[in-house]
Amino acid sequence: MRQRRPVAWSDSDEGTGDMQGDIQLKQRVMEALSWDPAVEAAEVGVQVRDGVVTLTGHLGSHAAKYAAEEAVRGVAGVKAIAVEIDVRLPGECRRTDADIARAASNILAWTSMVPADRIHVMVEDGSVSLTGTVDWNYQRMAAQRAVAGLYGVVSVTNAIVVQPSVQPQDVKDSIQRAIERQATDDAAHVAVEVKDGVVRLRGSLRTWAEREAALEAAWAGPGVVAVENDIRVNL
Repeated sequence: MRQRRPVAWSDSDEGTGDMQGDIQLKQRVMEALSWDPAVEAAEVGVQVRDGVVTLTGHLGSHAAKYAAEEAVRGVAGVKAIAVEIDVRLPGECRRTDADIARAASNILAWTSMVPADRIHVMVEDGSVSLTGTVDWNYQRMAAQRAVAGLYGVVSVTNAIVVQPSVQPQDVKDSIQRAIERQATDDAAHVAVEVKDGVVRLRGSLRTWAEREAALEAAWAGPGVVAVENDIRVNL
């Protein structure tokens, strides 16, 4: 079995914010990358400044790039992620645009969570663009995940639009109830605003886990196209 090499790091990051906090965050990010078997952690560079994580390097597939982004997204303390990773396909993984387009259409048709008849695929130089409309954000993300792992794909642009099919008040009520289920007694401290499919969360919670639970609850709402999470964590 191939052994994973640890990611080298140093504490020489420059920044005007909390340098010690950035150093600790960098360590957590690299541990998350090293822990995920889908990520070639030794090929990924990590920089942190004021809580913003920048990933650099070269990977052999878009799926590995996507896995690196998802691994970092789950690390506590990350405020934003800049992904500057290049995808360099090995020769045996290269495919024509026509082959990629056919494979993408087929895998969308075979993915039960995706309304494939409402999604359009365009491929140029290995870059896949997805357009169309869906009812839920999870359908939009399922389509992206489905094509991300195909041979020959170097990038995915997800331009699928979530079209609200319910009233804003119904969305607000369903999100509020979901937060109440997941954020225990602090749910009353979270205010929910909905306009044109954009949800804004305000207020305060006691833990980052509750804040993330509120964010997930908001994204699960019908017709949600974006979430602005302004919830503070009172540690």
